[in-house]
Amino acid sequence: MDIEFLKLQACGNDYIVVDTFKNTILNLEALPDMAAQITSRRFGVGGVGLLLIAQGNEEKLRMLLYDPYGEEVGSDGLALRCLARYAFDSGLVTSENFRVESGNRITPVEVLDSLNILIENDPPRYWQEEQLLSERAGETFHRPIKLGSTEINYTPVFIDAPHAIIFARDYGFDYPDMAQELEENARFAEGTLISMVRVISREALSLRTWQVGLGEILSSEGAAYAAVSAAVLNGLADREVQVHLEGGNLLVEWSDQDNRFFASGPADYVFMGTYYYEETEGR
Repeated sequence: MDIEFLKLQACGNDYIVVDTFKNTILNLEALPDMAAQITSRRFGVGGVGLLLIAQGNEEKLRMLLYDPYGEEVGSDGLALRCLARYAFDSGLVTSENFRVESGNRITPVEVLDSLNILIENDPPRYWQEEQLLSERAGETFHRPIKLGSTEINYTPVFIDAPHAIIFARDYGFDYPDMAQELEENARFAEGTLISMVRVISREALSLRTWQVGLGEILSSEGAAYAAVSAAVLNGLADREVQVHLEGGNLLVEWSDQDNRFFASGPADYVFMGTYYYEETEGR
């Protein structure tokens, strides 16, 4: 089966984009297997995910996203940027403002110009996921954790996954070693993202992110949101912040009106091609 694709990247996270309005012969049951094959950096095209643009149930477009293990991913802001860039440029949508279904969520997006796409996201929550996280007078937002003989403070934030935000100014540790030690000793659940954040100014942050069970990752839009909210809650930053990720930058605003996030940033084309997919036995 020949599959036409484009490869786009946002903040260094690269996605293989397949337009199912053109590739109508795709077998949905084969998608996990196809994702594992096509995202392989040695034997396939290579990417952090296979992104399919499909017909939505309530909106014109729906994003189906699979990771290199063939698991479906419900939400990914950087992938959504790539979808929005292609959908607008190709004429799948005719307005700069539209909404996209992904997982159980409908996300508003706006194509600002040829470089920047604005995405709206839900408010942050506590790790228990039930209560919204917002500024409250007198509340302490950091939590202590022991790392050997040293006590480290982190701010827990839930945005699509648990995030542990650590501000680098307080510690002189080497980041990968510290993140590895935290993964081994802190008993964070698999999938938790540990971000070391450096406060450049009240309008700028930089961060590196480690995912428990996976290791260091290049970029995460959710981590950028979590870093901004943690910095605001700890009195270290304003609500509109330039976030420097390892693979690129996002301008993130945490609204003081409804606690929602608004983030603008680029999505760029890498290349296009045709991939020959052959279903494995048993499919």
